[in-house]
Amino acid sequence: MSGSTKRVKNKNSKKVSRDITFEEHVSYAEKILIDLENNDLTLEEAVENYTEALSRIKLAKKILEDTRNKVEIIERGSLDEMPEKNTKTK
Repeated sequence: MSGSTKRVKNKNSKKVSRDITFEEHVSYAEKILIDLENNDLTLEEAVENYTEALSRIKLAKKILEDTRNKVEIIERGSLDEMPEKNTKTK
């Protein structure tokens, strides 16, 4: 969806360079949050995982906003191309 290459860190703090979709960001954030609920993590690990989940959510939100802007531009273009109706006032 995004069309651009994103550099993000995965759970092991290795950099990943590839197109990451909205759905992938959301899915990864969900997995992290489930891990936080179900695993016995140290405070440091929990904070690191929580930070990663928030980062993924922020990136997903950016993709969603960019897509919404694209749709609005497309809709505006479509409306501009529509023939105007002749309206007569009585």
